[in-house]
Amino acid sequence: MEQLKVIQIRKRKQTKEPVRQPDKYDKAVEKAFWFVIGFSIALMICCVAFGQTINA
Repeated sequence: MEQLKVIQIRKRKQTKEPVRQPDKYDKAVEKAFWFVIGFSIALMICCVAFGQTINA
């Protein structure tokens, strides 16, 4: 029976910087992003609704 070759797997060196936690700036950017998305959708709905009433 042939011997199985054992492959050594090196552990990755730990990065000097740990995984970055989201800070206040990231949260502010996320809130602004969702505000812009929500505002755009609301504006589109209003334009469609008022456009229908004006033309009707």
